[in-house]
Amino acid sequence: MLDEYSIEQRATQIFDARSKEYFSEVLSCYSAGNHRSAVVMLWSVVVCDLLFKLQHLVDLYGDAKAKSILADIGQMQQDNERSPVWETKLVESVAEQTQLLDIAERENLLHLQRQRHLAAHPVVNANFQLHRPNRDTARALIRNALDGLLTKAPILSKQIVGDLVDDLEQASGILIDDKKLKAYLESKYFSRFNPEVEKAVFKALWKFVFRLTDEKCEKNRAINYSALNLLYSRNPGQFRAQIEADRDYFSTIATGGTALVFLIHFLSRSGPIYELLADHAKTAIQHVVDNDVASRCLAWFTAASLPEHAERLREWLVGEAYPEIGREIWDALREISDSPEWEKTVVRLASAYYVASTSYDGADKRFNEAIRPLLPKFDLDDCIELIRGIEQNGQTWERRGAYRDHRELRARALEINPAADLTGYQVFNRHLG
Repeated sequence: MLDEYSIEQRATQIFDARSKEYFSEVLSCYSAGNHRSAVVMLWSVVVCDLLFKLQHLVDLYGDAKAKSILADIGQMQQDNERSPVWETKLVESVAEQTQLLDIAERENLLHLQRQRHLAAHPVVNANFQLHRPNRDTARALIRNALDGLLTKAPILSKQIVGDLVDDLEQASGILIDDKKLKAYLESKYFSRFNPEVEKAVFKALWKFVFRLTDEKCEKNRAINYSALNLLYSRNPGQFRAQIEADRDYFSTIATGGTALVFLIHFLSRSGPIYELLADHAKTAIQHVVDNDVASRCLAWFTAASLPEHAERLREWLVGEAYPEIGREIWDALREISDSPEWEKTVVRLASAYYVASTSYDGADKRFNEAIRPLLPKFDLDDCIELIRGIEQNGQTWERRGAYRDHRELRARALEINPAADLTGYQVFNRHLG
């Protein structure tokens, strides 16, 4: 498989303009096949970029740790101008005291330093040949430096959370769908996060979306929920482990209202999280499920299995509760699983919902919101079952809109099988002309 990673394209995303300029020399050496020179220069760029980022944290946030590291490094340079020990200390201090580097990124940079020493110093082998890193080694070192450091913004989790939520509030009018929001967040924030920052932002968004109920949180809950959902989708395993490790925090949720409705929507897409929550959180969730139509539809994770949840829904849909389920809920219900079996289950649930209509107006609305969007997913058996159900309920076939709606159903059946014999369904056909 070809490696489609482009060093040139990635280099355009280097955060600091000075680092970008210095990196052009690395790229020039690498492109010319001068891999030894590329590695030597790359280490210099990395060291400079770390210093630039620390100074950025001091200037923008007044960060005390960054200021302390810079002071310590400056003192080490003054104490021994010829010793390169401060370079190693710089990498280790940044990794240990800030969120700019994680453990893997630190080790990658220290490996680069060792490769730089081999390439820069007159270290020769038994044949008196200088160390010559090959193309693949140079490429890997460059890629790790770009992805692990150079392209990342110097950010602090506490500040970035405030910046992010304020930004979302201001931009909510133009970020009208998840596709636009994802592109925006990836470009401006997510691509620059390391795992520690990701977890800090996820933790904060969880509180804003699923716990707090003040006016500002209510106003921005939808956009913040979308951001949390997109962040979670980047690394579900990491965030599930975070929730499991900090169960008490993530189990502290609102006791009701829209916050819990949003949580149930979230859990419908990531059901394993429900079992990680404490019992008191599950009790609050179950109360909302029992009293909110959308939540009851989506809370499959409270049942022993997905088929059991579907059976419960069917009994509820055809019972005396007569719930009103909008199209957006049917769309969310379909998204619970992408299996063909679940798609067919949702089709059958929609049919049961429609044929349980208790008024002409209700049947009009149910066909439009539940049946019509799903009609392309019906197979012939689904069509036949729905037709049979229609014949048993005059509220569906006697209404004025049935002429148009049921012609669409018949057209779908004949589209699947032009030879399908529907003449036996006399009640169904009576109002189709």
